Amino acid sequence: MLTLARRSEQRAPSGRVLGRRRPGRRVLAALTALASATGLAVVAGPGSVGASSHVAPKDGVTPFPAPAWVDTVGSVALSSPTTGTIGGQSVIAFGTESGYLYVMNAQTGAELPGWPQPVEPQDGVPTAVESSPTIAYLDGPSAPPTIIVGAGSTYVAHQQGGLVAFNANGTVRFRFQTQDVFGEWNNATTPDGYREAVFSTPAIGDVTGNGEQDIVFGSWDHRLYALTPQGRLVKGFPLDTQDTIWSSPALYHLRGSSRTEDIIVGGDASGRAGCYGGFLTDYTYRQGAPQIVWQHCENQTIWSSPAIGVINTTGRPAVVVGTGFGETPPYKSASFQMFAFYGDNGSAVPGWPVATAGPAFGSPAIGTLAGSNTPDIVDTSWCTTCTANGGSSMVYAWNGYGQQVWSQTLAQPNDFASPVLADLTGSGGNDVVVGSSGGLYALDGSNGAFMFGGSQSSPINSCSVLNSVAVENVPGSGAGSGWHLFEACGGPKEVTATGYLYDYPLPATPGSVPPWPAWRGGAGQFGFASSTLPLLRRAAVLRAERAIGARAKAKSRAAAIRSSARPTSR
Repeated sequence: MLTLARRSEQRAPSGRVLGRRRPGRRVLAALTALASATGLAVVAGPGSVGASSHVAPKDGVTPFPAPAWVDTVGSVALSSPTTGTIGGQSVIAFGTESGYLYVMNAQTGAELPGWPQPVEPQDGVPTAVESSPTIAYLDGPSAPPTIIVGAGSTYVAHQQGGLVAFNANGTVRFRFQTQDVFGEWNNATTPDGYREAVFSTPAIGDVTGNGEQDIVFGSWDHRLYALTPQGRLVKGFPLDTQDTIWSSPALYHLRGSSRTEDIIVGGDASGRAGCYGGFLTDYTYRQGAPQIVWQHCENQTIWSSPAIGVINTTGRPAVVVGTGFGETPPYKSASFQMFAFYGDNGSAVPGWPVATAGPAFGSPAIGTLAGSNTPDIVDTSWCTTCTANGGSSMVYAWNGYGQQVWSQTLAQPNDFASPVLADLTGSGGNDVVVGSSGGLYALDGSNGAFMFGGSQSSPINSCSVLNSVAVENVPGSGAGSGWHLFEACGGPKEVTATGYLYDYPLPATPGSVPPWPAWRGGAGQFGFASSTLPLLRRAAVLRAERAIGARAKAKSRAAAIRSSARPTSR
């Protein structure tokens, strides 16, 4: 049975001007330039619609299941829903552009006691949220989790940026304020009285090797931050990157002590070290401070969030990321590309980079698709050559050596959404769920075909999606239990002031664990494809076996030499 609950919340001030990527460099200018060059609209899509938008049966094909429940909230744009557990109950957390963080019972859609809460980097002043919340066990797995979210938006002007950490009951654990380094809304090169936004989603991991769970995020104040569980700066942070950071960091152990995790993050570049475009950087913590291990300058901005995983038979973890559109037309050579570098030394993965239809803004998803035996990479981009019906977006799947597996076209341009990978049919093969401003789509993982009777013009629903869905197995009994897909959609606020949270039961129980079930790969938001770990272990075993075999052969040769050197008896 479909239930529709109307929420009331305090609205944030309206703002029509988009934010800046750096002093003198406007996001709106980049969007407008892209639109002018390609014929695309700056913000496109039919806007949000209610439950009646659910796709209908077509030619006898079973449609995607109807929602178990739907909630209406403030406008939701880029904040993706995050799943977790509080007090044994599965929950969904997400932010709205009206400046509130929601935490809901995943089975019923009811708000947990103490929620929603205003996100206030400065006490008493709510700030719009585009960052996705992270549910983290900062005090150990037996203690209640902490919900952490960045504050600030391109769509809502004149608000204080920063980061807020909440206890599970909705009380504030700590607030962290970023710096005010330029005029985010008036294009000034001097501070304007507003601390810069945290668009980046916080990643949780031990970056120092001391056993604590650190909180890592970037900001538009040109800095990369790492905080302790108490909200204090980790020694050596922040790092002044000299330009805005949109990208969400990925954390993974690449070197050093077994507990230490490297930080891989993208960022803008406006002249530092002669780089104009964007940096992709690998930081490791040594001698009490973060150090650059490798860094790539690409002559286009990197707003995409890097994903890490083993993508080919080498067994080496690779970093995959796309380029944006901050460098205006004529676009530079690194535009419209997806890159892959080996994490251990930053060398390019053979077959990469690959060409995309346009800029990539979201995070690639890594996991083995239906019909494949090795990990694949799936991502979205705007289609700069598609102008019919107001423009389109593209979804691509590549194998680990950069060969295109398939592509699919989605309705409407300006695709900020990121894909998730999950088995939708119960076959054990993984499919793709991804959105655009035209709605939400399910694609066959083996060939990219629309599933459940859908098409470009017939998505699962036509609610504008600028983020990722979340797939979760909800314990319990009843309509809200089992495997479900959660979609937060409806924004930005210039399209509609109303946002929606949909809860869809999956069409079938997955025959395998979803390899990339949510934004940044799911729990912890650290951007690593844990499903590829068996390939990493297999490669390590093979290396060990080769080493053992080599030592055995060396011993055999040495024995033969010693035997041949002995005097023969007469």
